[in-house]
Amino acid sequence: MYREIYLTDRQTDRQTDRQTDRRFNMISRAKKYVAVLLAFVCVCMIFSPQTAYAAEDSSQHETVKVGFFAMDGYHVMDEEGNRSGYGYDFLRLMARYWDVDYEYVGYDKSWDDMQQMLEDGEIDMVTSPRITPEREEKFDFSRPIGTNNGILTVRSDNSTIVDGNYSTYNGIRVALLNGSSRDKEFADFAGNKGFTYDPFYFDTTEEMEEALQSGNVDAIASTSLRKTNNERIVDKFDSSDFYVMVKKGNTELLNEINYAIDQMNAVEGDWKTTLYNKNYESIETKNLEYTEQEKSIIAQYSKDNPLHVLCDPTRYPYSYNENGEMKGIIPDYFRKIADYAGISYEFLTPATRDEYIAYQKNKETTDMSIDARLETDNYAETKKWGITAPFITMQLARVTRRDFDGKINVVTTVDQTASNSIEDAMAPGAEKLMCSTRQEMMEAVRKGKADAAFVYYYMAQAFVNSDTTGTMTYTLLEQPTFTYRMVISSTENHALAGILTKAMYAMPQNLVEDLAAQYTTYKATELTFVDWIRLHPVVTVLVLLIFGWLLTIMTATIVRLSARKKAQKAAQKKAEEMAELAEHAQAANKAKTAFLSHMSHDMRTPMNAIIGFTGIAMKNNPSDEVKNCLEKIDESSEYYCR
Repeated sequence: MYREIYLTDRQTDRQTDRQTDRRFNMISRAKKYVAVLLAFVCVCMIFSPQTAYAAEDSSQHETVKVGFFAMDGYHVMDEEGNRSGYGYDFLRLMARYWDVDYEYVGYDKSWDDMQQMLEDGEIDMVTSPRITPEREEKFDFSRPIGTNNGILTVRSDNSTIVDGNYSTYNGIRVALLNGSSRDKEFADFAGNKGFTYDPFYFDTTEEMEEALQSGNVDAIASTSLRKTNNERIVDKFDSSDFYVMVKKGNTELLNEINYAIDQMNAVEGDWKTTLYNKNYESIETKNLEYTEQEKSIIAQYSKDNPLHVLCDPTRYPYSYNENGEMKGIIPDYFRKIADYAGISYEFLTPATRDEYIAYQKNKETTDMSIDARLETDNYAETKKWGITAPFITMQLARVTRRDFDGKINVVTTVDQTASNSIEDAMAPGAEKLMCSTRQEMMEAVRKGKADAAFVYYYMAQAFVNSDTTGTMTYTLLEQPTFTYRMVISSTENHALAGILTKAMYAMPQNLVEDLAAQYTTYKATELTFVDWIRLHPVVTVLVLLIFGWLLTIMTATIVRLSARKKAQKAAQKKAEEMAELAEHAQAANKAKTAFLSHMSHDMRTPMNAIIGFTGIAMKNNPSDEVKNCLEKIDESSEYYCR
């Protein structure tokens, strides 16, 4: 019986172990599946864009070696290897119409080196040269890629050399570039104008500029393709075109270049002027110092007599009134230029558009308006206003819901004649929903009361970026665009417009964009958890996957620990049962031993008598039959008493 109990317990233990193993195997497989799924999602999210680029890299393009010599404004390369300049922008524009990869060679080489490398076949092309008889013998030239002049420059603080007064040019020390066709032209120019000079030759434009700034030369004669630095142009000479130059006879390459230039001329508009303005027009090329007359005008405006400035309070984020203070992109921009000019000013603070219009009509309280939309000067002239240069160009954007089907049945607008014309042009025949402000216009679209609203770009951007429902979007429109200027009242000195314009030119190029970013970039100051999920769906999915993976691991760990604890309890219970069974068996064994001991004693006494009397009987010569019985009694007694 004890053995049967033991075997039954062993079988139960084996079944329990098998069930536990199966549970562990299932958990382990589940963990592997979750880990594989998570890894797959991460790989798809992280590496899918790179796959696209890798596919692009697999295509083959023609490789052309381009001479890329250093010249500020034309060929520029920073410490990180980023290139810029007129020549670089031209090459990139040409690559838009030509299946080509460029290899840029010779940034540390001189212009003389470039020509020799092209002749020796070390490079395939070089840009910026003009056509001369000597070059035509060795090289072929493309269609024109720009126009430049020879320029004579002196240091900005040089007052001894007077523009156009050639007697002040006599004996000047002039820096010239080795191998440049401008050297001979400047000699002809000096001969025609009747002044003498001492030439000093340099290998690079950088060396020429260093010599000028250190006082080793008085002037630089070079091409207008060199960007001037702390210099003043005193004369120009010999305007001519410049070209792409290739080795003589390389007709195939020249045809490719001319084809790309023809496409640029047909498609890109006045790209030469665009590239020139981008790379050479800067505040360094303008004299932005205020004259004594302008300084006297600035001095008229002080804390006691500030310039009273007006702007629309209903055009967030361009301009708006917040707790009696004018804020926005345009007021911030004006503060920058007014501080630069040193003009004391004070903002008028209308709270509504009606108040704004009333201020406009009151010449006694308003000295200037800084948000005038003027297409031409004609209207300003009839009002006898002074006007600055344009400082911001506003593009329109169409604000819609994300489920917009492309058809505008209802369009929102504000009660303004100019705005009405915009809606008529952009959504002809649509029903108009009148709103008091542009914010109300976009809010009506969000609530589904209208299909679209047309507002300025930064308005749309600020509204959509701050919309936590995720239901809104905007589309930037190329046309129409609107140019804004600052208007000086007829009661003020119109020369104030020139003072402010100089300040505008002195501002950083991307100032408006930087100011706009402060208002259009979304700031999660009161972001709820649900809003955060709407704004970051991909991150939310990734976080949930990671959380699910961690939860699975934690669950598996808890299950494993629980199973281990149950197994330990079962083993402990089994041990206790085994100990109890052993104790029972030991007690039974003792009982048996005691019983047998008592039985042995109780039976041996009569058995000894039987054995004794049997022995006596055997000695009295019993009959054979009796003897046989006695022998059997004796054998049985001996067997029992063993």
